[in-house]
Amino acid sequence: MSSEQPIYSEIPPRASLQKQPVVDQLIGRVLAEKFKIVSLLARGGMGKVYKAEQAPLGRACAIKVLTPPENSDSEDEFHKRFFLEASIGAKLTHPNTVTIFDYGKTDDGVYFIAMEYLEGKTLARVLKEEGPFAEERATHIARQICRSLREAHALGVVHRDMKPANVYLVGHSDEVDVVKVLDFGLVKDVEHDGEDLTQTGLFMGSPKYMAPEQIRGEAVDGRTDIYALGVMLYEMMTGKVPYDRPKQVDTLLAHVNASLPSMREKKPDLVISEHLETIILRCLAKNPAERFNDMGEVLESLKLTATSSLTGTRELESLRASASFTPQESPILTGSIPAAASLSIAPTAAEGSSKKKWIPLAIGAIAVAAAALVYVGRSNTAHKVDAPASEAKPVVTEPAPKPEVKPPPVATTAAAPAPKVEEIYVSLDTEPTGARVRDEQKAILCDKTPCKLQVPAAGTTVLIEIDGYSDQKVKLSTNDPPRMIKLTKAAAAPRPAAPKPTATATAAAPPPTGTYHPDPY
Repeated sequence: MSSEQPIYSEIPPRASLQKQPVVDQLIGRVLAEKFKIVSLLARGGMGKVYKAEQAPLGRACAIKVLTPPENSDSEDEFHKRFFLEASIGAKLTHPNTVTIFDYGKTDDGVYFIAMEYLEGKTLARVLKEEGPFAEERATHIARQICRSLREAHALGVVHRDMKPANVYLVGHSDEVDVVKVLDFGLVKDVEHDGEDLTQTGLFMGSPKYMAPEQIRGEAVDGRTDIYALGVMLYEMMTGKVPYDRPKQVDTLLAHVNASLPSMREKKPDLVISEHLETIILRCLAKNPAERFNDMGEVLESLKLTATSSLTGTRELESLRASASFTPQESPILTGSIPAAASLSIAPTAAEGSSKKKWIPLAIGAIAVAAAALVYVGRSNTAHKVDAPASEAKPVVTEPAPKPEVKPPPVATTAAAPAPKVEEIYVSLDTEPTGARVRDEQKAILCDKTPCKLQVPAAGTTVLIEIDGYSDQKVKLSTNDPPRMIKLTKAAAAPRPAAPKPTATATAAAPPPTGTYHPDPY
């Protein structure tokens, strides 16, 4: 090479150093004469997910293309399960469940499912990016999951693989965190061994979220999904799952044998209401019989987290954050619900200046309200003590009174204020939920369980009643942990005995003639 030749002539073109991209044969193809594959969205052990356009609607949709196993026997089983479970999944219509438009198999053996196209993120990704949630957000998401699974369970469909990766969060113009539950039993991976997926022929699911009975290969039902929901709630509140071992088999064994780690062990600064903590603990019971009976019960209990007696705490925290007002906290309110700061968004410079303007107004409003209360209190006292000025008494002439000798004044001391009695509450739940609670005078303390009851220092006895079950008296004390009372079904009333025939009974009358037939019952 001469010294005059430029050195870059020795370097081959950049393109020749790169591998040519592999062309996806499905891009541009039309499946079932109406779904045109546009682009690849994701890939996994079982297949790929594409974005497609449905003709003639021009509607965007997602196409999940599944790869059957190479073994012919396994493929036959795959074929049966695919069409059975896809047909069941297509019947799910709840707004919180992803909608399936179509499914089938092409002539060249491509199994596909056409479903609703979603724009958003999985719950798993949001948790990874943002960390633990405030209680209000976690329960908002969990309630929607309950509604989706409640419909599925009513149709006999158990998800079996509930986890954050199968929960999609999408947004609309007027609402955030709209839930879409994915993959209702749709042919789980039976060949590949991914990080969160396992299959032994006896069970399938994700080790971090699997119920003990599912791990043992026993029969599963809706309560299996309730356990997985409990794990997800635990993770949404703490940022971590209860059991996570380096080896999957150790994680599975922990679900079966290990005691449940305290949520504060995972997140020491956790702020959670006792009511939600009780719900999570019940969902995560190792014995299915000790969990909620169905998703409807879980949903009703989660609704109470937004309307419980602790809502005053939420208002108090909001007031404290906005007006720097720090009242004395009572023990029952401390740490009951998330601080308002965890729900706030950092203000911009403009917002900060506007807050400085209205914070004094908020403090002023509090002062005005306090003054109004003082005024009302004083005016009420005045009406009770002072006589109206318009009622003049008649003048009566009397002899001059003798000088009165007054006794020496008696020294008095102001009465000491009564000691403040600490209010103590006990959480009470029943199986089934929805029971009424009365005190010993039959006054209603709680119209529907679960609820919180104020308990005096000496304790109290309450009566629990619900239709179809025997009434039950329960003694409550201030030292009680959250109580779970299992009610007993009422015994059926005995049927009245048939009357005995009299001694003068006559012979039975002959059967009537014609078309009449005696009632055989």
